Amino acid sequence: MKHGLKISLILILGIFILLPALRTLVVSFDTDHGVSFANYEYLLTTPGSLIAIKNSILLGLLTVLICGGIGTFLAFFVHFFDVPFNRFLDKVLMLPLVVPGLIIVFSFMQLYGESGLVTKTLESIFRLDAPLYRFGGLSGILLVHAYTQYIYFYMNVTVAIKQLDRSVMEASMNLGASPWKIFSTIIYPFIKPALISSSILTFMTGIGSFSAPNIIGGGFKVLTTQILLSKANMYLELAAAQVVVLSFFAMSYLSLARKYERKASFASAVRGSVLQPVKVKSRLLKVLMMMIATIFVVMIFLPIVTIGVLSFVKPGTWMLEIYPREFNLENYVNIFTKSRSLAPFVNSVKMAMVASLLGVMVSVPVAYILTKTSSRTRPLIEFMVMLPFAMPASAIAINMINGFSQTLLGTWVLLPLAYFVSLLPLAVRSVSLSYQRLKNEYAEASKNLGAGNLMTFRKITLPLIAPGIWAGLLFVFIRSLGEYTISAFLYTASNRPLSIAMVNSIFEFDIGLAMAYGTLVLVMTFVGAAFIKKFQSLTE
Repeated sequence: MKHGLKISLILILGIFILLPALRTLVVSFDTDHGVSFANYEYLLTTPGSLIAIKNSILLGLLTVLICGGIGTFLAFFVHFFDVPFNRFLDKVLMLPLVVPGLIIVFSFMQLYGESGLVTKTLESIFRLDAPLYRFGGLSGILLVHAYTQYIYFYMNVTVAIKQLDRSVMEASMNLGASPWKIFSTIIYPFIKPALISSSILTFMTGIGSFSAPNIIGGGFKVLTTQILLSKANMYLELAAAQVVVLSFFAMSYLSLARKYERKASFASAVRGSVLQPVKVKSRLLKVLMMMIATIFVVMIFLPIVTIGVLSFVKPGTWMLEIYPREFNLENYVNIFTKSRSLAPFVNSVKMAMVASLLGVMVSVPVAYILTKTSSRTRPLIEFMVMLPFAMPASAIAINMINGFSQTLLGTWVLLPLAYFVSLLPLAVRSVSLSYQRLKNEYAEASKNLGAGNLMTFRKITLPLIAPGIWAGLLFVFIRSLGEYTISAFLYTASNRPLSIAMVNSIFEFDIGLAMAYGTLVLVMTFVGAAFIKKFQSLTE
């Protein structure tokens, strides 16, 4: 039974993950004159392609630096020092984790674009004839990335800070060490692994970014947008080569960072008390910290509130004024009463449900094998499950096109399958956490009492790992709802999702409808995130 399950899992993972990736690699060598390196030669010699490659790497590195600086600063600001209302601030700073990037891009456009609310307000206040800044290009993309991706550094560095040993720091201070010496010799080595692991996530997300470069990038070309352009012009062999190059950079950074992460592992030789937040005695410094905290709260909430407020703007009324003046529920009424407007919402919910159910069906047995067995097939299964994590979303989309061009391309089902593939590592991680906390004695006791494997799983194991399963299901569901990159490559007229409908509405100047779609995604995302937190608390 177990042997058959492993074979089934290897076949499923091989068909949907490994073989499409290998197929893309093979296609990248196809040319009109047979198998050759012509596609790669074109990429590495054509000025436009070289610029896209350089820009992608630059974007990934700058994203790491900017998000690393912001996230690390905020982690120390909130958790190293005794900041007023730090618990509230911590929850607010976690909000970007669950907000789809596409929604943030549109919100920033409405706030900081050429005709944005903040831009026009500043022009009016200072009586300017032109905007103070230009939102777009590299700077605009980095602003969006700073909002959406600092969270990786913030979360990981926060965990490291909470594990700092206060006794070691106090001993160093008593011996006369300066604050800089304490930071460089005690704190930095301890948080270094967190910084490296965060940089992996941030670099891979930055180099694979598509929403911001595609919508506000302007002339700033990156590989992800060039891949879509190649696909749209039916240069699938060139698109495959671009995917291979992009994946190569992502995996190279992953391998290099993992190597340094292992070398940077740091453990205190002394077991003392956990670090308590440092008390701030200066009244002036307290006021300054309160001002900084307020600025960050406003900056986090403003894009989210903007989406909600603009969703109530009456269609056709906000044309020349800086601020909208007429509000009603017409955008929401149109979504739920007009079939053309309702279809994207229904499509996204259906596809997210399909992806999440597939994720659970595969992640439960996979997580069991990875956490509770020492099978010979375990390394292969783990490699295939983690492969989508190391690939940008655009690469996964092209893999699905190449892998299923003869069977599923152009059908409704290919898009939810791609969602499932890209988010499977998240589902497996969630279920694995439950399995890791599951004591083997429970299953052994059940079997000693005469219960079979199926009965033991149904009566003992399943109820105990259920919180992790539900959390994994909701993870995949809410991430699929607002997904844009894979959708842009694979959607068809029969399964146009919410993200594509939002983009179309923006370019048709139906801003209220686009914001209403975004608000629905946000509401469902926040509700789902609340349930995920509840389920995760049950497994602790």
